[in-house]
Amino acid sequence: MKKIKNLTVKMTYRVGLGNVEVPDDVYDSLAKCYDEGGDVPMPNESDEYSAEASEWLSDNIREADAMDWEYEIEDFEE
Repeated sequence: MKKIKNLTVKMTYRVGLGNVEVPDDVYDSLAKCYDEGGDVPMPNESDEYSAEASEWLSDNIREADAMDWEYEIEDFEE
């Protein structure tokens, strides 16, 4: 058995949602993020619209909902 001192992995997964009802402000926030390229920054890095979108996505998407996963090893230190 070997020991890894530092391992950093980026995990990406895709989730599809359908017929989702959201409050008007969340709808506007998600639409604005989509119209501006699709990125949804973390709440502390963004304006009010992006923060609402980020919080709603965080509260309503689970890894178990994922359709596919992708892993990328970013750092591997022995």
